[in-house]
Amino acid sequence: MKLEKIIPVPHVAHLSNSNLLNHSVPSNKKLILFFAGWGMDQQPFLTYAPSNWDLIVAYDYYSLAIDESLLKGYDEIRVFAWSFGVWAASQVVPGLQSKSYPLLTCSAINGTPFPINDQKGIPTQLFRGTLDSLSEGTLYKFRLRMCGSGELLQHFLANVPKRNIESLRKELFEIEKQVTESSVTALQWDHAYIGRQDRIFSPENQRRAWEHTPHTFFNAGHYAEKLFKALLQEI
Repeated sequence: MKLEKIIPVPHVAHLSNSNLLNHSVPSNKKLILFFAGWGMDQQPFLTYAPSNWDLIVAYDYYSLAIDESLLKGYDEIRVFAWSFGVWAASQVVPGLQSKSYPLLTCSAINGTPFPINDQKGIPTQLFRGTLDSLSEGTLYKFRLRMCGSGELLQHFLANVPKRNIESLRKELFEIEKQVTESSVTALQWDHAYIGRQDRIFSPENQRRAWEHTPHTFFNAGHYAEKLFKALLQEI
């Protein structure tokens, strides 16, 4: 698992991505730890950090080993997880809680702790089909389903993750392996957000997964950019 810290900078629209990722800028004392979905990196989320919080984006679940050095020194940490990041957070966060990191809340967006599951996640046959047929062409189609519209897809592609198709294939293969070998953890989620138009994790499967967790349905697809910004920037 890779972690990328994004420090909020004034007048961010006028700065380059390298400035946004300048780790020498003094940190805040509060942190948002955001577990992104499969195939992501920090690029789509560079402008998401509110002015009084740091933002760390976790991605690439080829391994769930986590560098905790970036998490030290904060008085408050809030976890948000999206898509396959919900599963990754479910596996990682309990270990952080056991070490007394100041984790106050955990919120899930369009994902479940059961990522490959016919009833509570992505159906097994669909997941396997995505892995077996992965190519530049099928990745484009997946991202179109993820975004839900050509307009949002073009916006996503303007900040597309800088990862090649082979790294995405390896990540997906390792996710399948880890899901098969791991068990569901007892992480207590505070709230789940379910997109009514989600074409990756079906709303019905999400509803079943979050039956005993407070949850809210909202009108958006899988890549819920407006909700991301509302939750992260208005925290």
